[in-house]
Amino acid sequence: MINPKNIKRNILVIVGLFLVLSNCGWEKDYKRAAYLSMQPDTDLILAPFPFNIFDREARDAITLSHYSKEEIKNILEDHDLSWDELKNQWQLDHEDEHFSKEVNYTSHYTQYFYDTEIPIWIYGPKWIRNGQYSDEINQQHIPSIYGKILDFKFKNTIDVSYLEKIFQNQNLKPEIIVTIVVDQGGRQLYKAHKGAYPFLEDLKNNSAYFKKAKVAHLESHTAVGHMAIGTGAFPKDSKIFSNEIYTYADGKVLHRPVYQGKDKDWDLSEMQVPSFADEWDLSKNNEPVIVSQCYAARAAVGMAGHGKLFSHVKKDSATNLPDNDFVYWQDVKNLSWSTYNDAFLVPKSVQKYNLYQFYLNHKKDISTHFDAKDPIDLIAKIHNFQGSEFQAKIDGALFRDTITETIINTKKANDGITDLAYVTLKATDAVGHLYGWESKEAEQVLKATDKEIQTIFEFLKSNFGDRFIMVVTADHGAAPMPEISNGLFLSHEQFFSNVNELLPESERTKRSLVKWVAHSQLSLDKDLMQTYQISEEAIIQKIMAIQVNDRKFFRKVWKREEIPNLSL
Repeated sequence: MINPKNIKRNILVIVGLFLVLSNCGWEKDYKRAAYLSMQPDTDLILAPFPFNIFDREARDAITLSHYSKEEIKNILEDHDLSWDELKNQWQLDHEDEHFSKEVNYTSHYTQYFYDTEIPIWIYGPKWIRNGQYSDEINQQHIPSIYGKILDFKFKNTIDVSYLEKIFQNQNLKPEIIVTIVVDQGGRQLYKAHKGAYPFLEDLKNNSAYFKKAKVAHLESHTAVGHMAIGTGAFPKDSKIFSNEIYTYADGKVLHRPVYQGKDKDWDLSEMQVPSFADEWDLSKNNEPVIVSQCYAARAAVGMAGHGKLFSHVKKDSATNLPDNDFVYWQDVKNLSWSTYNDAFLVPKSVQKYNLYQFYLNHKKDISTHFDAKDPIDLIAKIHNFQGSEFQAKIDGALFRDTITETIINTKKANDGITDLAYVTLKATDAVGHLYGWESKEAEQVLKATDKEIQTIFEFLKSNFGDRFIMVVTADHGAAPMPEISNGLFLSHEQFFSNVNELLPESERTKRSLVKWVAHSQLSLDKDLMQTYQISEEAIIQKIMAIQVNDRKFFRKVWKREEIPNLSL
């Protein structure tokens, strides 16, 4: 006879073993990403508990988001969250199929699955064998796949021989390689809204689709993901490891965006590795056209690289040809598009794409959740614009016009030299931050984004026939909206305030024990620590003791020496 006590004991052993293995798994992922991302002066690596968000600040505005019961139940199940708990917390009528909730803000940066699981589609039947592949690849592999196709070895080449099965033997080279980044388009977005992306769903059967692709670095942020796609490098080499860096002085938290120098001018030298486009362009005597269109410089620069400035630093370059790098982004203050003129060009096409005029021209055709009475009002509501179909449509239309202007009309579509074009479709990211990627608003934007990708694909087929490669991926995923996951929000203001409690009260608003912090990496002011005899262990204990709503925020803090070499 089976002893019930033995059954119970065995179940407990199995559950305990599962928890141990799960715990080891997440730590290994974090430590590997940390090793590949740590900066020379990084002292500590911060890991929050799952669903917690460490960010600049929650937006003041509260957003009314809309949900479907069926979709939200599936999302909760994917994240091991309870529908009954959420229903009680939100005081929902369980009979309602659709419901709404006021929410604030969500973000992304961790090494947890919701931030790191991304899809990758590679279309190009002449060069790429169709199939759904389980190989684990990351964004850094993308330029090396391009290099393999073009027989071009660049500085940050990664070994892709284990992917030999996806390559077709083809001596001809594509006329253009187009890279589309669905911002915040991690697998969590597609799981949440099945049926909202028919083109991309169909593309799985007509491309090499990698269903286990992953963000392998810290942090899962826009600047880092786009840099990885553009260069093939990891943050430890590129020195691009976050969207912004936070410091503290005179009682204020300061932040410096990536690629911004001391005088708030552009500093492309911050990215200390060349991009694939940099090297490919120079190797072909600057004949290829490079296009990188994104809503923000941190995305456009990360993929395109250094433009004219790269040619200038290459003393052995004999080219006298102009460097045709069209790299540009939205200037939200002027509702237009701009660039860094010392390095890049702006296509003439941008003149047709003033954001307010585009809004006026298309507002009758788009069902949206905001109204703007004039340009100033649209500036105030720019996040609403970016998180809508307007942004998806303006991104796609301008990108196609730019390719027409710079490649097709200049007869470069048939010159035998591969051009590189990158575009970020922003709307999925903005709507995810503002409304939550779980919302019906996000579903509407995903449908519009899928349609724009299909239109880009058809445009390429019409103008390039079978001589193009198109890649679709994401820069990162995102955390569930805290109101759904019961996640905590910690601002950098509170973080600095808590850590500086170790200093004498008279010093707490003057300087900080934290020299700089991003979201996952932190550097300490060793001189200040020595002055007041404050140890690294004391600071770690202080960070680990930080609480929000009576719950601990951080799961783990590692010292630099606790991060082993865990290269991919």
